[in-house]
Amino acid sequence: MHTWHRVWGIGLSLVLFYAIINSSAMAADKVPLEELLVEKGVLSKEDADRVQKTALAKWVDLLTFSGDLRVRHETFFDDNNANGTFNNGVNQHRERYRLRIGTELKMGDFTAGIRLDSGTGQQMSTNQTYTTLFTQKAIFIDRVYISWQGSRSKWLKISAGKIANPFFVLYSGDVVWDADINPEGFGENLKFSPADGVTLFLNGGQFVLNESATNNHDPWMLAEQGGISVEPTSQVKATLATAFYESLNVSGRDAASLAGTVQQGNSRNGTNLLLNNYRVLDVTAVVDLKAGPIPIALMGDYIQNLANTTTTGLKTGAATGNQGYQVGLIVGKAADAHTWELAYFYKMSQTDATLADLADADIGSGGTAHRGHIVWGAYNLTKYFQMKVKYFMTKSITPVTTAATVCGGANTNGCGDVNRLQADLEVKF
Repeated sequence: MHTWHRVWGIGLSLVLFYAIINSSAMAADKVPLEELLVEKGVLSKEDADRVQKTALAKWVDLLTFSGDLRVRHETFFDDNNANGTFNNGVNQHRERYRLRIGTELKMGDFTAGIRLDSGTGQQMSTNQTYTTLFTQKAIFIDRVYISWQGSRSKWLKISAGKIANPFFVLYSGDVVWDADINPEGFGENLKFSPADGVTLFLNGGQFVLNESATNNHDPWMLAEQGGISVEPTSQVKATLATAFYESLNVSGRDAASLAGTVQQGNSRNGTNLLLNNYRVLDVTAVVDLKAGPIPIALMGDYIQNLANTTTTGLKTGAATGNQGYQVGLIVGKAADAHTWELAYFYKMSQTDATLADLADADIGSGGTAHRGHIVWGAYNLTKYFQMKVKYFMTKSITPVTTAATVCGGANTNGCGDVNRLQADLEVKF
């Protein structure tokens, strides 16, 4: 496709999409059908009230629905460095979408929920690429859970199933957790307010990484997090949290037995087996403040793998390391209609700083063994319709394995320095 045709097509789509969103917003002002029928004299007010009191309406009142649809243009710019090349040195363009639809059913103190997503079944992505001659695309179960929160004990919540991440995680936290990760197992959340403007919280998780039918040494992750949030004024709020994520029985596991998709990083031998365990300390901090009417969030994460690591079995000259961090700020907040935000972050994640297959999938070719800059700008045309442009400038830390599949994750062509552009249109409902 020529560049002019691509730009013209995307531009036309933007105009049409905006027109659709505006018409939908106007439709939201219309009156309910039964109210209109009463106004026209077709129904009496008593009959309309009877319709609203049917058993179906009572059942529907227990349900809540949510979801979002995102369309994305993505370009990879290969820097073609000495560490190898991404996609054989060719700049790659692709169009993608993401669809997520969820519902919750509240039954007293219990909530049952399910969310269905697009994608290809990867643990750290719900994106689907336009490809294979218009073939139908799959839908996956991304969340399915039961949670309990007592009406007299709002300070405690317990969840089980394939759950949302139960930990306090900022954008900077994707150095450990990709935003699309939904752990499988159990989560606990406790929150207390011992004084005005002060909140203490404790979060826990016990996650199954895989189930083995051949032995009783299944890989699990056991995790705890404690934190404090202080709000001295209505203009300033600071939160500090410390977490510890311990992955058990992962050393010696290969990609097929541990994770659906392998990302760059983590020390592995020539047969793709992990050489180390991961006992990750994660310190998270954020300060939210306002410069006049403009909100500003300053945030950062520091991580260190406290497990003993080995270099035995690595190729000559391979880089290792067990630390990482991400720091940055977000100015503004694209949430309501006609609001905006700008952001800048710097990320560095050494090879064995954390479990690579759960970390951010967007920087470079995903995972660990990366360092680089991230910038974005976003604008909300309406409360539910956002436009966003994001750019990654990434350098790859020297790969630590002879297995090419580890270096590129789903893309097995290499681990060169990769810059990535993402242009998104997203609708929330």
